[in-house]
Amino acid sequence: MKSRDYAGILLVICFLLGGCYTVQWPWTTTELTTSGLTDAPVKITFATDSTYYVIEPAQVSFYSSDISLDDLAKGRKVSGQVVNIQMLWEPKPGMTPIEPTTTNISIRLVVFADGEVGVYGGGGFAWPRGKPDDGSMGLLITGSNLSLIARTKGFVDLLSPAEMLGTVTASMNEGMANTIRRTASQAVTNALGSVRWVRSDTSDATMVASAHAYIAREDKTEFISP
Repeated sequence: MKSRDYAGILLVICFLLGGCYTVQWPWTTTELTTSGLTDAPVKITFATDSTYYVIEPAQVSFYSSDISLDDLAKGRKVSGQVVNIQMLWEPKPGMTPIEPTTTNISIRLVVFADGEVGVYGGGGFAWPRGKPDDGSMGLLITGSNLSLIARTKGFVDLLSPAEMLGTVTASMNEGMANTIRRTASQAVTNALGSVRWVRSDTSDATMVASAHAYIAREDKTEFISP
């Protein structure tokens, strides 16, 4: 029996059971990677054990950082990434769209490069593994689109447009999730000179519109809200 036949059988079973949540197809564990979609693409990988999620009224929000939060809070020049992924709705085979081009997650990526900062935003599609109430949960991102939203003057954008793919595994910890969010938000605000962190209630459509409205000039940075 071919692999696509197995996939078809599983999708039928999921449909009969009212939609799978703890066992989705396909599930593979791969490193989270953001790749530029240009002729000479740049790839940056993201590997950390510091990933947490919090259950919010309209979504499940994941926060992750491969940077020391203490260094970030103290304003030191750091290099690394902070990722925020929000699962907006649960895909259910036979009941919801399950194509990689569908949007069920919003993504925020903050790239720190020796004191310079670039903020990216967009959306994508991800399969969840586990339930939010389980205390641990994973996401497999199978498709996404990211664009630069804001940057400091010295930040060089080598990614836009970009795609983030791979898996995220997190534990439920509201305190740590909020600590990452607040620390990164303050660091971005300090770097750009005004409040620039995309709010937790900002929709994917708003972020995409903001990306299109972004204007980078030689002598200043603008962020135009839609």
